[in-house]
Amino acid sequence: MTYDEISSNDSEGFFNDFVEEELKDLVETILSDGDLDRLGDRGSDIVIEMDDIVPPTFVYDDSGEGGGGKGQGPGTEKERLRFSVPFERFMELVAAKLGLPDLTKEGKGKIKEVSYAFKTFGPVGIVLDKRRTFKRALRSSIGLGLYDPAEDRLEVQVRRRDRRYKVPQREERPRFKAVVFYMGDISYSTYGERLDLEKRLVSFIHHWLDFNYGVGNVDHRFFVHDVDAYEVSADDFYRVSTAGGTRASPVFDLVSQVAFNEYDVPSTNFYGFYFGDGEIFEGDAEEIVTILRQTLRPMFNCVGLVEVKPSRFSYLNREVEKVWTSDKVIRLAEMRDKRATVEVIKTLFGERRA
Repeated sequence: MTYDEISSNDSEGFFNDFVEEELKDLVETILSDGDLDRLGDRGSDIVIEMDDIVPPTFVYDDSGEGGGGKGQGPGTEKERLRFSVPFERFMELVAAKLGLPDLTKEGKGKIKEVSYAFKTFGPVGIVLDKRRTFKRALRSSIGLGLYDPAEDRLEVQVRRRDRRYKVPQREERPRFKAVVFYMGDISYSTYGERLDLEKRLVSFIHHWLDFNYGVGNVDHRFFVHDVDAYEVSADDFYRVSTAGGTRASPVFDLVSQVAFNEYDVPSTNFYGFYFGDGEIFEGDAEEIVTILRQTLRPMFNCVGLVEVKPSRFSYLNREVEKVWTSDKVIRLAEMRDKRATVEVIKTLFGERRA
């Protein structure tokens, strides 16, 4: 009887091929179901479980070399094999499956953290540097013969020209390559499944931007609105109690102010995503269009407006679409259930001609 022999190198190759196919199937399943919760913690390895691999059984020959009897590999047939896949590799497969392009990284793409430190000294100022002032006064007094211990002259005269003050110097240190603003409607109509769908989409956006710019290189900021707008922590983004009325334009205005005043606009990659049911008044939508046209669209790489479970009263995207039907920066999407997640992602990040 003849057997096909597989070397250890060949078996490793077959196993890797099998794992790669399983990964692709997993990506397919996650995206088709919209089950983005399985992506895990941002930046961490993705844990994969398989039950299609049967651990090998080792059988010793009749001579008894190496010990007698039979033995099975680790685990039992009912146990599932678990292994981790690097976050970057998993996101590469997701990007390839969805046909997502690399995000722009033109320029330095740095957000500056501004601080002031007393690193220079000058003849005028507020904070007197006593040590430097005394040293200069001592040198001057020696030169003038006022200070000469050998002649018992010990006068140190501090003149105006000898005074040295601490001068604060502006320092700009790079912190992030990009900043993303998440904007959420917390009016009375936003609850339950709407929030759950938003969480899934925000989770993917968080993963995707971290993957492109590097974990820790993206500043993620969260804003909510009812009739007014507020910045909240990531943990509180979905915990803020809902209120009765709603005006969306204040949150767009607040984000535009924060982007302009707190970041270096020419060298920063800006992203903004709004999630809500779109049920706003006509005048509010007109204000949003004005803010988009005058401030956000010229500054941002992408501004996505996602109507989550919209109704016949949803008005926001209809009004914005009158101005930007197919735009490279302004992206309009609709999400009625989690199966629409993939199409929304393609709309927000897919390649589009200007």
